[in-house]
Amino acid sequence: MEQDLAPGSTLSVDKQGIIYALIGTVFFSLKPVLIKIAYQLGGDAVTIMSLRAASSLPFYLLILCWLLRGSGQRQKTLCYGWQAMLIGILGYYFASLFDILALESISAQLERLLLFMYPSFVVLISMLVLKETPKAGTFLSILLGYLGIALIVAHDIQHLGDDIWLGSLYALLSAMIFATYLVLSKRVISQLGSQLFTSLGMTSAGIVILLHFQWSGAQLSTISLDLALLGIALGFFCTVLPSYLIAAAMARLTPSAVSLTSNIGPAMTAVFAITILDESFTIYHLLGITLVVFAVIQVNRKPKADRTQLTSSAEENLSGQDKATSPAKTKTEA
Repeated sequence: MEQDLAPGSTLSVDKQGIIYALIGTVFFSLKPVLIKIAYQLGGDAVTIMSLRAASSLPFYLLILCWLLRGSGQRQKTLCYGWQAMLIGILGYYFASLFDILALESISAQLERLLLFMYPSFVVLISMLVLKETPKAGTFLSILLGYLGIALIVAHDIQHLGDDIWLGSLYALLSAMIFATYLVLSKRVISQLGSQLFTSLGMTSAGIVILLHFQWSGAQLSTISLDLALLGIALGFFCTVLPSYLIAAAMARLTPSAVSLTSNIGPAMTAVFAITILDESFTIYHLLGITLVVFAVIQVNRKPKADRTQLTSSAEENLSGQDKATSPAKTKTEA
């Protein structure tokens, strides 16, 4: 995979990694904007999620079949595969569903910032469940991040109405579920390896999403061609392609370097939202983005070794899901 992505120029390995990380982050940042457009085209949360899963599932299923050629991989799957599938459904189905529901009533910029605060939930879960002690200044950083979000909420509620509270709740639920997924996945990844874990998780979640679509009674005939093409773009350009690009970046850079690069994500989403969706950008948005990015950098700065694996790469997304990846260095190797 890395050889396929390697350019023919004489760029250094570090420069290649930065380029891959930047391009991958840009594609991930485009996701909420495309989802907002999908709503404008008449899509609903289940249909949008299903179109995205249908277009990305074949790629991950193909990777899974390739990995299962070895008897050792098959044996590990028999022992731990069910755990990877359940955790994958949690991270890639439920988190993705709440994320898409959120975008029905909040701006793309606010959605990205709310999801970007998922490391705060990782810290809280690690403290309450794993009994880890946060480093000094962590809670102050988290408070600053949510202050930045509050600034944008205060502005957007005047234009989007009270529905912004429900959308913000959905986005926070998505971030919390994704953080739980990261904490739970660490031990299983150590048993399966990141590629097999991610492939099992993405495949099982994709199947559940398509079953949800079937049970919802939705009809394929009601999906317009424009909406279908947009769903394919979401699956390939905002899920599969960036996951490979970030994987190539992780092979060349440290997790902290990729994490710092991914911090441009909220700013890139703001640029896309302003230029494509004509969303407003005020001093509230500028201050909000600045505070959130600063907070995430501070939370991730010089973490303990085990927490680095849980919180260092912000883009995967929820996306859901986005995010189609596992934590830190192991997060995007599938």
